[in-house]
Amino acid sequence: MEPAERATSNLINNLGSLLQDQGDLDGAEALLREALEGCRETLGDRHPNTLGSVNNLGMLLKKKGDLDGAEALYREALAASRETLGDRHPSTLTSISNLGLLLKAQGDLDGAEPLYREDLAASRETLGDRHPNTLTSINNLGLLLKDQGDLDGAEALYREALAAKRETLGDRHPSTLTSINNLGMLLKKKGDLDGAEALYREALAGRRETLGDRHPDTLTSINNLGLLLKDQGDLDGAEPLLRESLAAKRETLGDRHPNTLTSINNLGSLLQDQGDLDGAEALFREALAAQRETLGDRHPNTLTSINNLGSLLQDQGDLDGAEALFREALAARRETLGDRHPDTLDLVYGLGMLLQTQGRLGDAIPLFREDLEGFTARYGKGHEETQSSARNLVEVLTEAGRQREADEIAATYSV
Repeated sequence: MEPAERATSNLINNLGSLLQDQGDLDGAEALLREALEGCRETLGDRHPNTLGSVNNLGMLLKKKGDLDGAEALYREALAASRETLGDRHPSTLTSISNLGLLLKAQGDLDGAEPLYREDLAASRETLGDRHPNTLTSINNLGLLLKDQGDLDGAEALYREALAAKRETLGDRHPSTLTSINNLGMLLKKKGDLDGAEALYREALAGRRETLGDRHPDTLTSINNLGLLLKDQGDLDGAEPLLRESLAAKRETLGDRHPNTLTSINNLGSLLQDQGDLDGAEALFREALAAQRETLGDRHPNTLTSINNLGSLLQDQGDLDGAEALFREALAARRETLGDRHPDTLDLVYGLGMLLQTQGRLGDAIPLFREDLEGFTARYGKGHEETQSSARNLVEVLTEAGRQREADEIAATYSV
């Protein structure tokens, strides 16, 4: 490539990156494709500049949500880097990491894992166990194992990364505080609420001190600790934290921001648990109205709010109002997720329970049957969710005087 051509290619790439930063992804894509085509034509498919353009376009497509298009480019860049630079070159490791992260985003955790492990092994070998890039790789693999359900494997990696960051960066560095928070979240998921609380309190104190009370990371820590205390049953301890989080988000993000609406729902759930049903209702109605307006009636967050308000109305004794909301949420879940999705089945069960409370066993039983069939198809007869659903249906059939059907279900599912 002549100097003038190289300068032109660089200019096109730079302009594409600028448009991407400005949010003009379609304009950026056209320029990045032009730059890549120019590099392929003048430099060939294996030149470092070409591979840089391949990677840049892949990153843009990922940002646009075209994960299949991005995957093809990432695989091309990785294969070429392995061939021309070797398995341990920094550019190759970047490509390994990019492809692994993409596969994780696609939900292909098994495909991502060997890439994550290769990236980490290479980083340990070439950079050492304490290098920031190695610590990032440790954290990435920990997150993947967490998503795969290997909580013990994830915990070991989280603890390693945190110990290294405490040693090299100090206890108050933002990266250290992030690792403290991540380990806290993992311990919470494992059921170690006391261990999680200690970490959440440390992360919150560090973020208040270094970032201030209104920084988004601080607000995340405030919210995390508040929800943890709620889970521990310390509702009085949780309330001031959830109120502080909500007030700060209203002030910094506005009343309609998704994060604000999440905080409104969180505080509403706390008030419901405290028995302040009127206070909870006002918050749930505010969140639902805003989500209908900004996200639409079928958005998952809107459906969660519909379900929250329905549960509250049920607690208040407004069973007709609750039923209307549960039926709306269920219809939307069927439409957007399908009949066998766990979220759909949860709503099927919830509506069945409401109808049972109203004494409408004839209407409730078909829903409980659907719930059981759905869990059987998804998990098999021996799964705890399926077994619980079967026991519930047996009890309702017995209550309705349909003992023969109850006995058949009991025998089929050994409950």
